[in-house]
Amino acid sequence: MAAEARGMQPVSGPNGAFIMTFDATAPKVRQALETLMEYLSPLSLTADLSATIQIVLAEVLNNVGEHAYAGGGGPVYLRATVDTDRFSVIIRDRGMPLPSNLILADDPDGFDPDNLPEGGFGWHLIRTLATEVSHDRLARWNEMKIVFSLS
Repeated sequence: MAAEARGMQPVSGPNGAFIMTFDATAPKVRQALETLMEYLSPLSLTADLSATIQIVLAEVLNNVGEHAYAGGGGPVYLRATVDTDRFSVIIRDRGMPLPSNLILADDPDGFDPDNLPEGGFGWHLIRTLATEVSHDRLARWNEMKIVFSLS
């Protein structure tokens, strides 16, 4: 089904960027992920890399809906770009600020799920599967950048 028919608003940005806005609800997140994977289909990604991208982005986007917007939905802006050997995604939301300790663990090798709040295991998964993860809070927006190596 075309993205427009699902309430998504994908557009082509500069340099072939893929830009989409949607509401942070479970059905819209699923639709956004499907649309994004359609955008990536010409790359002929391996099944493992495709699954990794979907798992990481589903976890991040579901966290936006569940935690940043406390289950009430809210606007999400997604911008994806593909370079020669990297796939980068920027996700912005206007929800609650994200605690920085969930993004950057001081000792990722010392991961202990018993010391994490509910949902904390997902952040370990995100940090482990993505090549790079960063977060900023800019003018009441959360901005998460996630990079995957394509090589």
